Amino acid sequence: MERPNLECRMYESKYPEQNTVVMVHTSGVSEIGTSVSLLEYNNIEGLIFFNDNNTNCPHRNRSLTSFIKCYFAQTPAFQAEPMEPAYVLRVQREKGCVYLSKKWVSEDAAKACKKRYYKSKLVHFIMHQVAENLSIDLEDVYTAIGWPLYRKYGHAFNAFKLIAHNPDPILNSLTNEIVVGPDDEEVTKVEPAVIVEMKHALVKSIRNFIEIIRAVRVLSPLDSKAFNFEDLD
Repeated sequence: MERPNLECRMYESKYPEQNTVVMVHTSGVSEIGTSVSLLEYNNIEGLIFFNDNNTNCPHRNRSLTSFIKCYFAQTPAFQAEPMEPAYVLRVQREKGCVYLSKKWVSEDAAKACKKRYYKSKLVHFIMHQVAENLSIDLEDVYTAIGWPLYRKYGHAFNAFKLIAHNPDPILNSLTNEIVVGPDDEEVTKVEPAVIVEMKHALVKSIRNFIEIIRAVRVLSPLDSKAFNFEDLD
């Protein structure tokens, strides 16, 4: 039996929109800039040029040669943090590459990006659990549940908080339209997008996660504050 594909982006769009802020992870340094992976988009490749790395970099006005010398001397002149927000300057879909900047990220935009990312990370964790438990592709779970909830509720996390207490009204409202019958007698049929097994697995994963967070909060209230599933608005 073929193993399911458990790799998938968090959002329906394969690439971020220009002039938005996304969360990236540093993957390396080349002659022209810092290579990053876009964490919310299944780690597609991105590039931050040296002169777009950081407004606080003391050497950002120096030449490219100076930047390279700084790097090989192991100084922190332009090295990016392991995970941080970055501004999308340009998206080249045909090449599968995104060009970004750190110096264009405002403090408010950085906070909003981090908040959205942590919500999306929680959603992704639960989506992954459902796919793994049912041995189906993660993208199929997102297509049936995750992305429709993003469209309807602004963020799937908002829907998950409601699903934890009353899942049926939300999950039963997710439907697919399929065309059945011969070509000359085609009929559009509406069917549930979420099968019973998927619904049960999702609700169980959400409720289990909440119980874990509640338990952690009792044992270590300070450490669990950032992972308050019910109160993260």
